[in-house]
Amino acid sequence: MRHMYIDEWLRTHEDFGLEDYSRCSQSDIMAKRWIWALFIATGLFAAGTWWIGSQLTEPANHAVTRPEGFCGDLVSLPSEDHAIAGWWTETGNRLPVVLLLHAVRADRSTMVVRAQLLQKHGFSTLIIDLQAHGETPGTAITFGKRESRDVVAALAWIKTRSPDRKIGIIGCSLGGASALLAPQPLGVDAVVLEAVYPRIDRAIENRVRLRVGAAAPLLTPLLLWQLGPRLHITTSDLEPIRSIAKLGAPVLIAAGSDDEHTTLGESEDLYRAASEPKEIWIVHGAKHQDLLAFDPTGYKAHVVRFLTDHLRGPLPYHAERLDKSAVDNLITERLAQKAPLVFGSNQGTTRCCDLGDPNLQFLPDHQMLAFGDGFVPWYALLSYEIAEDGKIVLHQSDDASRSSDLHDAYIYRYGPDLYLDKDSDTDPDFSFEPGTLWPFKAVNINGFALRSLVR
Repeated sequence: MRHMYIDEWLRTHEDFGLEDYSRCSQSDIMAKRWIWALFIATGLFAAGTWWIGSQLTEPANHAVTRPEGFCGDLVSLPSEDHAIAGWWTETGNRLPVVLLLHAVRADRSTMVVRAQLLQKHGFSTLIIDLQAHGETPGTAITFGKRESRDVVAALAWIKTRSPDRKIGIIGCSLGGASALLAPQPLGVDAVVLEAVYPRIDRAIENRVRLRVGAAAPLLTPLLLWQLGPRLHITTSDLEPIRSIAKLGAPVLIAAGSDDEHTTLGESEDLYRAASEPKEIWIVHGAKHQDLLAFDPTGYKAHVVRFLTDHLRGPLPYHAERLDKSAVDNLITERLAQKAPLVFGSNQGTTRCCDLGDPNLQFLPDHQMLAFGDGFVPWYALLSYEIAEDGKIVLHQSDDASRSSDLHDAYIYRYGPDLYLDKDSDTDPDFSFEPGTLWPFKAVNINGFALRSLVR
C-alpha cells in the first residue's frame, strides 16, 4: 500500500523528471524510493534533535518550598532584567559569607544541607535560584552564560549588605560553570567547584553517549549547532576552563572518580589550568551526584576545611570531647563546690529568643537545674544520667521516661572553656559566636518544664 502511494506521487510530479514514469526501470523506482525514505528519515532525525535541544534548554521554573527546620530569610535580589529568589542566613555579622550555586535543573533547596553545615562552622550563607530555575525567571537554560549574570548580581548584593567580609563560593556543576563564566576576577576569597564541566562540547557528548552510546559523535554536533539559533551563543562562550586561571582566588576542585558526565580527566584538566593556590579532592566511588550526601566526612575534611582556612584562618584550638570518666569527675567537683558549670556562648541560628547562655547546676541524686540569664531568664529542673560515651542523657525531673522535648548533649573542652553540643562531632568548631544550639532546646519552651523567672 505504501509503495502504491509513492508510485502515484511519482507519476504526478513531472518536476521530478518522471514524466516518462511508465518507461522507468524497477531499479530506478526503488532508488528513488530509498532517496525519499532517506529524506524523510533525515527530517525526523533533525526534528528529534531539535526536540532534544528544546528539552535541554527549557526553563526549570517551579515553586520552591523552604525545608523544615531551615531558618533562612527569603530575599529578592536585583539583576539585569529580573529578580533573583534566594535565602539568606546570618550566622554572625563579622563572619564570612558563602554563596551557594545549585546544579542544572535544580533549585536553591538542594543547597540547604550545605548551608546548614556551613552555619555550624562559622559562615553566613546566601543560596539563590539561578535564572530559569526555581523561582527566578528566565526564558532558557544557557549552561552558565546568562546564569553568570546572577552570580555577579548576588556577589554585589552580599558586598552591599555585608561590606568588609570575606566571601566564598560553592558551585555545583552548572553553578560552578556560572561562576567561572562571569567576568574575572570575581572579587571573592575562595571558590569550591563541584563536578564542573571544562568545555561544553565534551559535556554534551558525555551526556549523549550515556544514552545513545557510539552514536554520540553524530548527534552531538547537531545539538551544539543549536546554541546559535536558540541562545545566540557559541561553544567558545561555554568553556569555563579558559577563565579559571583568572579567578583571582584559591580554588578547590571536587570530582567523583566514577563521574561519566564530567569525567575525572576533565576535572583534572580544570585543576591543571587553575592558578595557585589550588587543591583537588577526588571522591572515590562517586558519580555525578551530591558529594556531600555521598561522603559527608570527606566533605567536611576537604570543603569545610578549605573554606575555613581561606575565609576564617586556622582555628586556634581543636575541640576535645569529654569521656564518661571526665564528665563524672567534673560533676563530682562541682557538687563539692556547690557551683554551676558555666558554658561558652554557642547559641546558633536556631536560637529561640534571648534565653541567655547555658548554665547547669548539678544536684544530688542525678538532678540538674538548667538555667539561663538572658532577656527572658529561665530555669528547668531535670534528671540526668551519663552514658558510656560521656553523653548527658536528660529526663523530665518528675518522669523517668524519655521525652521528645529533651536533647541530650556532650561536653567539649575548647581551649580554656567548656561547651555543650547536642551533636556527637569528632571536631566541632566553637571558635565563633554564635554556633550550635544547646540547651535552649533542652525542653520545649511551651512545655511545663521550662519556667520563666519573674523579676
